[in-house]
Amino acid sequence: IIMKNLIEDLVLFFLITFLILSPFIILFTFILLSYFWSLPLTLLIALIYGSWMYIDRYTPVRGGRWSDRLRRLSIWSIVSNYFPVKLIKTEDLDPNRNYIFGYHPHGTATVGAGINFLTEATHFSTLFPSIRPHLMGLHTNFFCPFLRELFLSLGECSVSRESCQYFLNGSSGQGNAVVIVTGGMKELYLTEYQRMIFYLKKRKGFIRLALENGVSLVPVITFGENEHYRHYKNWISNRWIWGRSIVGCLPLRHPVTTVVGKPIHVNQIIDPSQTDIDQLHDQYLQATEQLYNTNKANYGFENVKLEII
Repeated sequence: IIMKNLIEDLVLFFLITFLILSPFIILFTFILLSYFWSLPLTLLIALIYGSWMYIDRYTPVRGGRWSDRLRRLSIWSIVSNYFPVKLIKTEDLDPNRNYIFGYHPHGTATVGAGINFLTEATHFSTLFPSIRPHLMGLHTNFFCPFLRELFLSLGECSVSRESCQYFLNGSSGQGNAVVIVTGGMKELYLTEYQRMIFYLKKRKGFIRLALENGVSLVPVITFGENEHYRHYKNWISNRWIWGRSIVGCLPLRHPVTTVVGKPIHVNQIIDPSQTDIDQLHDQYLQATEQLYNTNKANYGFENVKLEII
């Protein structure tokens, strides 16, 4: 058990280091190659890859670059077992429809979304056969060399309207699940240990998308998403976090359980009115609250009240 925990710690530490420091690692590698190998050849490689990034600039909004082999790497199971992460299905999803998964809450690191929808560590394809999940992230995620290739291969795409429409309007077939962390950065800054705060009342863009394309809405709640780091405030910083290890970068070992709710089937309205949007939004809020109340006692949140703001 000690060796297993040590391996999980090391794998997660190097993964977090790579994700956070990748721009600096790439710059440092460039300097080393230029100094110890060949500056002209290093510049040539940088020019070739830069040209590729420019040519490939529309891929994040046009379906990404899915690699099932990369999604099934054993490293993701090691990361998943660290917490551990589980994926729970409440109802089968029809592969002849498209879906918008509304993911809540954002948390500090969106661990549940990353493990469940970017990898096969929790066997998404077994639970939801013929459904292909696409986690939608910030477009700036695809500006970092090499890291963008990892994100694209795992199925992540830009959260822009154009990108979402690509999957939802039927041109790319059926069985697509667009996963949107609806609270975004606003919800990130609301993250608190042992609290469940969803920034959702003003988020209606994904509701409009569902109406315009006639796709089903699926509320998704992760229990334990906010418990990976303890949050503190002091006179130096309004908010800072601390997990495990000497430098506090490793997240706490807290179970993460993602529950995929029942779909809300939506009739297509090409040009929805504000009333149409508000009515469906209210229905989604009620379904989200019901999903939370139904499952909270199963995962140790019976005394935590859901706050939707």
